[in-house]
Amino acid sequence: MLLNTPVKESKDISLEGAVQINHSSFFVYKDNNGKTFLKTGRDEKIHKSLVQKMIDLNPHIARLLKRYHIKPLIDTKTLRELTNGHMNDTCNIAIGVYSMLPVEIQSKLNKTILKEASMLHDLGKVLIPSKILNKPAKLNVKERKIMNIHSTLGYELLKTQNLSDDTLTLIRYHHQNLKHTGYPVLPKDNTFADLGVQIISIADKYSALREARVYRRRLTRTEALLILYREVREGKIMPSVYNALFKYAEMNDID
Repeated sequence: MLLNTPVKESKDISLEGAVQINHSSFFVYKDNNGKTFLKTGRDEKIHKSLVQKMIDLNPHIARLLKRYHIKPLIDTKTLRELTNGHMNDTCNIAIGVYSMLPVEIQSKLNKTILKEASMLHDLGKVLIPSKILNKPAKLNVKERKIMNIHSTLGYELLKTQNLSDDTLTLIRYHHQNLKHTGYPVLPKDNTFADLGVQIISIADKYSALREARVYRRRLTRTEALLILYREVREGKIMPSVYNALFKYAEMNDID
């Protein structure tokens, strides 16, 4: 596997997944000749061209954007910030939570898929208008509906690439919960993996709570854990997954 190999034409490459090296995230690409290489979120030209390719390959994305009156603009600045920040952090936390689970629970999960899905979970935000992503106030109903389609957009973009169905499912439903009141709505005959979704979901939320946002300050470790504990009491988060996060945060997260 080659790191940051020059690429002539992004239209000739496909996304194979994502990996972490020394706690930093990289996109895994493959070209027409079968050569695999890695790129960081800073390689905006390549990512923008590939996202456009994903849109062109899946007409449902254009229809979804039109339904919500979103212009098909690719925000590579957001992708760079997410890759180097929140998505990478979510991956670190998710794997930390996994490592704190009992062995019998770990055996029910594919760690590689969990890691890959957590690194790619918010890719759909590259198509969410920045005025909504960075609004310094509470989103209104219309804006919230638009924000909530980011997981579906990520799924629709990535299903055009060479990712496993299990990885795609975790990306699509990373905002679901045990009561199935999250988004997007689950099909009646759903068979998605609650456990994997639980881990990515709690890692995503904890990472977000620990970040300073334009509309609020960075929360302390204790404040973030208390907020998530409420969701345990509401039956939305597995106690075992929360306990694993608590142990990870106590050992690794400094206020």
